[in-house]
Amino acid sequence: MPPDSAFFRAGGTFYLLLQLTDSALPIGAYSHSWGLEAAVQAGRLRSRAAVQQYLLGVLHLSLAPCEGKACGLAYLRAQQGSPTELRDVQAQLEAMRWAAEPRQASLDLGKRLAQLAERTWGIPPPTPAGLHHCLVFGWVCAAANLTLEDTLRAYLFSALSGWVSAAVRLVPLGHSDGQALLASLYEPIEQVLQQEILPNLDPPLLSNFAPLQERDCQVHQRLYSRLFQS
Repeated sequence: MPPDSAFFRAGGTFYLLLQLTDSALPIGAYSHSWGLEAAVQAGRLRSRAAVQQYLLGVLHLSLAPCEGKACGLAYLRAQQGSPTELRDVQAQLEAMRWAAEPRQASLDLGKRLAQLAERTWGIPPPTPAGLHHCLVFGWVCAAANLTLEDTLRAYLFSALSGWVSAAVRLVPLGHSDGQALLASLYEPIEQVLQQEILPNLDPPLLSNFAPLQERDCQVHQRLYSRLFQS
């Protein structure tokens, strides 16, 4: 179904957004812990409260100012009809992702999402090819006529829900604890959206300072046993 169809213009984009944030979306996100597995094996995450603090740190120091802002910039570039300008944002993301596993994982997820969007919703892939997942996500949402705010909410929520899903399997947490943890992140997501991302999309400068999480990503590739790819 092409993004300019009457169904999308009449509000059908809500259903597309549900698909994009579904853990069953076949792009492979479910197989990544983004360093959480290494933190759990190191004994630093043994409770819901510890996982919550870990995720809040990631949200404020890395996810929102880096990938979240990049997702918003990709959305704006798509609306402006300037897909080639995604190269500067892509270059910043490449420079900030020094751990090999999550860098490649993000590129793989971006490639699969671009392919899925073209095949499923008729949304042409952005140029250049080989973009990080957050950029493709923003591009797809703009092409489907979603709002910028809903796009960013969906991206941040889906990223954190992936971490929570990994925590349920690794810490371990009960599924009810996992849902309570995810619900506790609604307000922090909205706060970073309104206070940190939306007011700071121009100029397109990203920031990332989560050295402990980056260390966990780097250590993960040397773990003796692993459930996740990153």
